[in-house]
Amino acid sequence: MSREKKFELSLQSDNGTYYRIDVYNNNAISSTTYTPKLGADGFTLTYQTDNDNRFTGLIPSEVKFDILLEQVPEQAIINDIRDSVYGGFDMAIYKSTDDVTYTLYWSGLLLNDISPEQDISYPTRTTLTAVCGLAPLKDIDFNVDTNYNAPSSFQTLSYFKNIFNNQIGLQNYYWSATDTYINTSVDWTTDTMTSVSSRDPLVSSRFNFMAFVEINEDGSKKFKSSFELLDNICKAWGMRCFFSDGRWNLIQVNNYDNWKSPNTHYIRNFDKVYDTSDTGLGLLNYSSASYTTTEGTNIKRYGGSFDFLPILRSVETNYNHLQSFDMPFFYYYNNSDSSTLYQSNLNEIPVWNGYVYNGNIYTGTAYDINRGLTDSLVISLGEVSSLTGSSISINRDFTLGRAASVDFSDVSGANDKVEVHLKARFKLVGASDTYYHPLSTVVATDWTTSSIPTTTAIIDPLYLNDNYTGILDTININVQTNELPVDGDLFFEIYAIAYYNNFVDALSIGNHIAITDSTTTADPTDILIYSAPETSEEQGIKYLIDNEVVIKKFFRSFNAPSGTTILNGVKLEIPELFIGTGPTSGAVGRIETFNYTTSSWEDGTNATWRAYGAAVAGTEITQLLVEEVIKGQASGARVFNGSLKLTSGELNYFEGIEIDGTAFIPYQVSYNANEDTWSGEWYGIDLSGNTLTIETGVISTIPVSNEFELW
Repeated sequence: MSREKKFELSLQSDNGTYYRIDVYNNNAISSTTYTPKLGADGFTLTYQTDNDNRFTGLIPSEVKFDILLEQVPEQAIINDIRDSVYGGFDMAIYKSTDDVTYTLYWSGLLLNDISPEQDISYPTRTTLTAVCGLAPLKDIDFNVDTNYNAPSSFQTLSYFKNIFNNQIGLQNYYWSATDTYINTSVDWTTDTMTSVSSRDPLVSSRFNFMAFVEINEDGSKKFKSSFELLDNICKAWGMRCFFSDGRWNLIQVNNYDNWKSPNTHYIRNFDKVYDTSDTGLGLLNYSSASYTTTEGTNIKRYGGSFDFLPILRSVETNYNHLQSFDMPFFYYYNNSDSSTLYQSNLNEIPVWNGYVYNGNIYTGTAYDINRGLTDSLVISLGEVSSLTGSSISINRDFTLGRAASVDFSDVSGANDKVEVHLKARFKLVGASDTYYHPLSTVVATDWTTSSIPTTTAIIDPLYLNDNYTGILDTININVQTNELPVDGDLFFEIYAIAYYNNFVDALSIGNHIAITDSTTTADPTDILIYSAPETSEEQGIKYLIDNEVVIKKFFRSFNAPSGTTILNGVKLEIPELFIGTGPTSGAVGRIETFNYTTSSWEDGTNATWRAYGAAVAGTEITQLLVEEVIKGQASGARVFNGSLKLTSGELNYFEGIEIDGTAFIPYQVSYNANEDTWSGEWYGIDLSGNTLTIETGVISTIPVSNEFELW
């Protein structure tokens, strides 16, 4: 089987534009191409957005077209499409002004949802539907076919490239290595990530994918869908993502305000190649062309009316910057050997040779016997900030169990029991000093620069031989540190010392025997000391402010034209965001930015974000978002409902159009190719000068039923 073109369909529109539709079968057994006729409409291209939301993120598109079938082989292809899996057939639309040189206009994946056919003789009419690939991403985890493993940060644009390439997968069919694959116009900057034509903020920023990973009730990792990931990125940046004019487009909504010559926004074009060694992510070229045209001779408005989106009284959103009950385990390593990193399966803490979970034993490779200060299990918890009232707490159950019977050949009776001494601490690596906070359930401890082991807790002696009852001996370690002394990288370190021969007689307590890697009287690798994966909100390792887990920060902007918030208008709630500024260097969702002065990545707490050209003090990126959203609708926003007829040339979805002196951009619209006509809704983009008031605050882990009401 091979990839073959099965249909080639053509039309010339009313204004003389030529279009060609190519349909491919990726599992064809024949190379024959058929050329049936298109229906009267040619094709219809439709974009689907949220109603009444100027800041829609992902905008899926679809194409429908009728085919007039005239012979049995053509019907056989339709039958193959109907029986195909998603991705088995794809298509592309090309455009031309002379029927000689064609360029890519749109591409997508054919669905097997085909219109019913009449039981009549040929020719028969069949309607085919293709999608750009965005909508089906709702059913695909963002990790599929990309394999994000050890938690780490990726440049923002790379998440789009990975999903477009790995989950939509048309890049090798319709683009060469030098074709424009992604087009961006994003111009939010910071004091250190300044605006330069060749610098794309989506390339000069990055975040850890763990911001979009949840822990299921069974402790397993749940990756959010690719649609959720990309849509959340778009909403955090105030931009839209859609396919138009043969490329993917990422454009900030407010850029369309007065986006005419002379232009004030940069456009950057990227290729399809994702090369991790290319820090520029395939930047091809850049320009400052205008993306707004004007109605007139070539674009005729007809059959339209104007409406208004409501005045906004406020805009608000939450930035959820931490997992709801646990700091993420970025990686761990055994024996203090930092050369070999491991990724936890869930959020287990395998102190001694593995763990048991849901009746399954996990042991062997990647597990070890951690039994000394320099032979410990070390878990990276990321960066943390030393804020007033900041501390770290641990609340986890630790268990002594077995992988197989443990029966020591040199003792008998109760002396076969195994006793465990756990020694745990937090390590904080600052800029100039390393601090340790030993953990103890019986004595008070504090941060110190001295590396001194302290017994945290003891698991009482337990039979692991044939007298083993299956009732595991479990203890709870619940300790909170004092205030963090410095900013730095935080680690949790733990090891265990296991003993047998604990009951020789009442006077020989000191005769217990320590179990080591080389113990031969029983197999030490059959002993398991661990904290099983945990999903309880009460348990976990947590970053606290004033003894509370701060997981969210809320942002609100109010419409206050004279310094007083208006009484009318509506409240717009932006869905919860999972990436943003800090608020600490250990926050999972922090957006790190590249400092072009020091040529290094910053820690994600830089609160100097501003829209390009804005002569204002910088702020957090989520605060900038709520400000930018309300600016465009502080006085409402005009809506054009109607049609635009192209008498010459073209008008693409990425283009704004000026109508009666106001810039409009398309939202829910359809394009009839045969008639060269766009129909639907366009929203006005006219930034207001109204005074805004801003509020921010934090949200702790309070019960959902008691969560805040913003106003």
